[in-house]
Amino acid sequence: MIPWSEVRFLGVILALAVLAAPARAGTVGVVVSGDVDLQPELAKQLEAWLRGHGHTIGPSLPTEAVNTLLNCMLIDDQGCARGVVEARAKTDAILYGQIAKSRTEKTSTIVTLNWIQKGKDPVGMRRTCESCTKDLMASMLDEVLGMVVSASAVERGRLAVHSRPEGMTVLLDNENIGATPLEREVPAGHHTIVLMRNGKKVGERSLKIHSEVTAEITIPVTIPDEPVAPPQPSRVLPGLAFGLGSAALVAGGVLYFTSETDDGTQLYYRDTRLLGAGVAAGGLVLTGIGTWLWLRRGPRDSAVPVAAIGPHGASIGVSCAF
Repeated sequence: MIPWSEVRFLGVILALAVLAAPARAGTVGVVVSGDVDLQPELAKQLEAWLRGHGHTIGPSLPTEAVNTLLNCMLIDDQGCARGVVEARAKTDAILYGQIAKSRTEKTSTIVTLNWIQKGKDPVGMRRTCESCTKDLMASMLDEVLGMVVSASAVERGRLAVHSRPEGMTVLLDNENIGATPLEREVPAGHHTIVLMRNGKKVGERSLKIHSEVTAEITIPVTIPDEPVAPPQPSRVLPGLAFGLGSAALVAGGVLYFTSETDDGTQLYYRDTRLLGAGVAAGGLVLTGIGTWLWLRRGPRDSAVPVAAIGPHGASIGVSCAF
């Protein structure tokens, strides 16, 4: 018979071993894309890592499903990628890897990894490998895959956010995650949700997400009052009065200064002084009215129409302060 103290010791060791064991997704399929000459080595190292960490390599997705998954990744649609895996994968998870030479730095290799496990949101990470050798690649993959798979094992719940009205930008812990209404998977724990509209905070809520539970909340929106500019009178009437007055002022000036004087050398002569003075006076009145109406509606520093008549001619224009 084994002493009770030894039984307890063995139990503690077993518990620690279970807690320390990496989270496993059962069978895993591997999908690789990118530069054709680099794909075989990436696939080989991914499969080696999975086997070394207790995972079983299973069949990949069917060809048409792989093409759909690649399209999802091309547009960075994580929901689309999860849907493909949920519907078409025969394994418990898909490890998607993309590898390509940098288009700007020829010595750099860019590797993107996405761990897509059924029933959970995908977890992805991108790294750059400088002057990448097989050993450097293996070291980088070991680090990145450890973080990605561990992040996928974190307990998660779902969050459904609505607002009144809908269409507000949602910040989850200061990260923009879309606009209401929305639903997504988030890590369990305490979170802060802020609603934004036109760059201003219009709502806020703190809540705790529990594992495997959907938290649905509706946040009322408080939209701050925005100053509304009072309606401005139309510029048509002052502009018309100023235009007609200016034209009459010029015409009156022309009539006045081109009037002929009776010097006895001709039988008839054209005396338009009185008519010109009358037309110019009317024009001056209309111009004044137009200017007054313009000043009533416009700001003090806007351009102001000006008209003037003198002994040697007439002038019209605008005046403003600088």
